[in-house]
Amino acid sequence: MSLWTSSVISLGLLLFQTTQVQTQRVNADSTPVPGEEIAVPAEDRPHPLALRKRDWNLSRAYSDVFNILNSENPCSSFYGGPRSATTVLNGFVRLVKSQPLVPEVSFQMEGTSRLIRDPATGAFYRLFERIMVNTNGSFYQRRADSMDKFPSNVGTFSPGSRRARALILLHELGHLMQGENGDWLIPDDGQDGPQSQANTLRIQQACGRQLNTLK
Repeated sequence: MSLWTSSVISLGLLLFQTTQVQTQRVNADSTPVPGEEIAVPAEDRPHPLALRKRDWNLSRAYSDVFNILNSENPCSSFYGGPRSATTVLNGFVRLVKSQPLVPEVSFQMEGTSRLIRDPATGAFYRLFERIMVNTNGSFYQRRADSMDKFPSNVGTFSPGSRRARALILLHELGHLMQGENGDWLIPDDGQDGPQSQANTLRIQQACGRQLNTLK
């Protein structure tokens, strides 16, 4: 049985739009339908970022996730399609900073957030004031002994693995984007370990086929 790793969100929404958006539960049965991967025309999608002053693990994880979301597939469909998904990913990853946190947490987003509407796609998403990936957590660290409690698995993936890092970024992206019904794609989990684990497994279900291609 997988051990959970948590992501922490502290909410303080500053709405840039006049429309108020209600945070509600995500429907648990919204499962993507597998389909063929179709390349999106280059003019319709954002370009990958050339990250500077970033560590190799974070840069590679970003590249893996960008490549997954940049094609029509079940994973990108979960995030509203390649253009919306890669637009939000690029805005999000620019703000990520690496720093030590408590080992139970793999990622933390806190402080005031902005609600943004992408005019090209109509997608709504939020970006937090502080976004941190834990250098002591499952994104970077591997488990030296199978009996150790931390760092814990990410979904069913081993901590510190390429698949785990990509899944962590996809998990956080799910907290930032709204679905068509106005809910965040996955509900806030804060300090709730079981909810965080359930959110991670939901993302893994949506993106598992693409994540499994990472070696």
